[in-house]
Amino acid sequence: MRKLVFTLLAAGSLILSNSATDAEAAINSKNNAVAYESVNNEYNLDIEQVSSGSATKLSGTYKFKYNTNVRQDAGTKYKVVTLAKKGATATATHQKKVGSQTWYKVKVGSKSGWVLNTLVSKTTVKKAAPAASKATAKSGTFKMKSNTNVRTDAGTKYKIVTVAKKGATATATHQKKVGSQTWYKVKVGSKTGWVLSTLVTPATAAKASSTVKKASSSSSIDSKVVSEALALRGTPYVFGGTTTRGFDCSGFIQYVFKQAGKNISRTTLTQYAETTAVSSPKPGDLVFFANTYRAGISHVGIYIGNNQFVHAGGSKAAVVSLNDSYWGPKFHSFRSY
Repeated sequence: MRKLVFTLLAAGSLILSNSATDAEAAINSKNNAVAYESVNNEYNLDIEQVSSGSATKLSGTYKFKYNTNVRQDAGTKYKVVTLAKKGATATATHQKKVGSQTWYKVKVGSKSGWVLNTLVSKTTVKKAAPAASKATAKSGTFKMKSNTNVRTDAGTKYKIVTVAKKGATATATHQKKVGSQTWYKVKVGSKTGWVLSTLVTPATAAKASSTVKKASSSSSIDSKVVSEALALRGTPYVFGGTTTRGFDCSGFIQYVFKQAGKNISRTTLTQYAETTAVSSPKPGDLVFFANTYRAGISHVGIYIGNNQFVHAGGSKAAVVSLNDSYWGPKFHSFRSY
């Protein structure tokens, strides 16, 4: 009799054990299997009695290995909140030990609940591309440091328009920040596109230096022109004169510039032709007049600032105001070498 009771109890245990396992057996719905959380200890008859630890924080993104039940709390006894599809992603916030099992609290879409950790795998979510700022104006000429991809927009994800060869020059028109990077919109030959700023170098440095040197040299000449011209005040006017014994207007200009270190042509018309019109004159520029002793350009002087010029005219070289009653109405233009 004692043996029979033992057998019946053992049989009862087996029946109950199988029943607990079956409670979370895979459910086929349209041939889609739902994962179940099995009880590791087959002799543990009552899963309600498994003690659980307190929840601790957890972070990370996970992907479901199967169609998986998401429950109200950590354990198969709790109600199913939602069914997460295979391949769906979830964000973990907490974890909890229940017996020998570990459960994760996750957010799937708008639903939150608990899943057995063996039913998910950690995944990496691709970071969103850095937001690009608005393009702003940019100017300058640049040289490619190496063979460089020129793209349809600022970023390596965009299509390549052309490959600019190492040493090729490009003209920049705009710039744009993409995250921590700066991209330039450039024109290379007949193609326009974007390049990373670190792949190009300014090509105008030497030219800029040359320009500064030229500007400095020009300023120096202009200063000498004014001082040489003023030193000749009182020199007699002589038609056709080109020396300190006497000057006509263009002879005066030619002599002054030569003393300042620059050779120019001899006549008023040729001096007019080889200079460039300026709207804001500086001391040392030329002042031309028309319709004096002949029609058209007929007289020239040197602008010295304060609306005044020095010239060889009348009886001698002298400083005259551009508001002069005679010269004012005959003023034509300012021009510069």
